[in-house]
Amino acid sequence: MMYHKAIVYDYEIREYAMYLDDELIGFARTYQEAELTLDELVYELLSGSYHRAA
Repeated sequence: MMYHKAIVYDYEIREYAMYLDDELIGFARTYQEAELTLDELVYELLSGSYHRAA
């Protein structure tokens, strides 16, 4: 399965918005932090170790 990741700088709040498949996941202070967070999330999704809250 392929996931579409996007990181967009939000000038209003001065943080990086993290998107996974066009869904806002959250914000990070740095681009590197956003990239790492998204990579970890995709890894968890692919490995089956991620459980979404109902």
